[in-house]
Amino acid sequence: MRLAFTLALTMLCVAPATGDEPLEKQFFDYFMQRCEAALEAEWKAADLDPENPEARNVLGKYCSCTSQAVVSFLTAEEIIAFANNPEQEPAAGKMRPHFQECQERARKKAGQE
Repeated sequence: MRLAFTLALTMLCVAPATGDEPLEKQFFDYFMQRCEAALEAEWKAADLDPENPEARNVLGKYCSCTSQAVVSFLTAEEIIAFANNPEQEPAAGKMRPHFQECQERARKKAGQE
């Protein structure tokens, strides 16, 4: 199983397992980076400043939450499929409610600070 994860990470252009960092952490980091980049691009396209401290806070909370959800609620095969196409079912449907919850949490926490 560890070899399958390592091969999947290599195919996804993520650094292969070093033995020091668990594969779940590597997947988490991969999805965190993809999430942050996607949100930053979306916000820039809407003429919003992703470097604004409040925006960074929301972005970090949301991306951390969604990345954790991916590694917590998807199987290894689903993680790989989701990385290749986040719109593909069944992973997209499994993640949708978690992502909505993450969005609500990030907004609530940002409003409290």
